[in-house]
Amino acid sequence: MKSKSLRLLADENISPRIVFHLRQKGMDIIDAKEKGWQGSSDKYLMEKAFDDKRFILTNDSDFGTLAINEGIPCFGIIYMRLKDFKISNAVAVLEKFFEINIELKEGALVVLDDARVRIRTIMR
Repeated sequence: MKSKSLRLLADENISPRIVFHLRQKGMDIIDAKEKGWQGSSDKYLMEKAFDDKRFILTNDSDFGTLAINEGIPCFGIIYMRLKDFKISNAVAVLEKFFEINIELKEGALVVLDDARVRIRTIMR
């Protein structure tokens, strides 16, 4: 699937302004806070995202640790590892990523930092 067509689940640490911006760009994104899932375990969110075939959008490295080290099923993760956490920078980094329109497979771990994109497959 192409990155522009990904379905996303925004972790509670993702600003509602980022969620709003992605929706304005036509992305299919649900927000953990809007669903009342704030405070839920990362494993719970991974289960919800897996069942609904959504990539988790997060600033939290714990999702990758759970998927890689503990083998928790995960449809995919987009981990924003930014030095500059301002909304404007996060939006710019996400826009660049979605403009590239990379082909991603189920189980991909995408790490976005301020200057590059790294993709790895989560082993199952």
